[in-house]
Amino acid sequence: MLRADSTALSTRDAVENFLARLAAGDVDGVAALFAERVDWDVPGAVEVPWLGIRATRAEVADYFATHPTYVTKEEFVVERTLVDGAEAAVSGRFRSRVIRNGAVMESWFVLQLTVLGGEITRYRFYEDSLTVARAWATTTTGADGRAQEAHSGTTD
Repeated sequence: MLRADSTALSTRDAVENFLARLAAGDVDGVAALFAERVDWDVPGAVEVPWLGIRATRAEVADYFATHPTYVTKEEFVVERTLVDGAEAAVSGRFRSRVIRNGAVMESWFVLQLTVLGGEITRYRFYEDSLTVARAWATTTTGADGRAQEAHSGTTD
């Protein structure tokens, strides 16, 4: 349930500032919103270099600085932001292209954030990690940019 107290407002402000700075490509501004120690995870295949765990503001800054060297953002749409006290959830969809091979990654996402003392202390980004792994691993793309090579796992 959404609470109208100052904690919810500061959480919403932090989330809105984060999204605005992210859209503007302000890496230093984005990193400044995070606590010095952060509980960060973007789960997925270990082969994908931008996925995984980070623990410090410096590592967060590195993530946002290096991510654009791997992918080109084509679309990032926030559909909904929900805030409950120190917790926030942002949902939407994105479309990006892997720079090294041209493969397209298109997915929904849910971003979970915790904001304490005006700083982001917890970050979780959930996406279709199989689509991301396939796009990263592909060596062939079709005219639409979608991966044409089957992944190495089994299919039903």
